[in-house]
Amino acid sequence: MLKFAEGCLAPGMLPAEPLAPGDAVRVVQTPGPQGELAGTPVTISATVVGVHPAASGDQTIVDVLVPSETAADLAARAATGRVALVLDSRER
Repeated sequence: MLKFAEGCLAPGMLPAEPLAPGDAVRVVQTPGPQGELAGTPVTISATVVGVHPAASGDQTIVDVLVPSETAADLAARAATGRVALVLDSRER
C-alpha cells in the first residue's frame, strides 16, 4: 500500500465526488508549473483504501493500493505534487 504524503492532494486534484474505500482510481501525472508535459500523461491504476483530511484542513490524504511494480514510480510522482486522482468506478 502506498500512502500519499500529507499535503499532496489539494482541492482540484481530486474528483468532486468524495472518494471512499474500494473506489477504483487512476493517478494521473499533471503538467509542471509552465504547463509542460512531454507526451501522454502517465497514469497508474489504484484502489482507495482510506481518505483522511490533512492537518492543514485544506488538503486530503488518500491511501491507495497499487501493484508492487508500480509503487516506486507512483511514490516518485506523488512526491513532486504533480498528480491528480480520477475516479474510474465505485464499489457501492
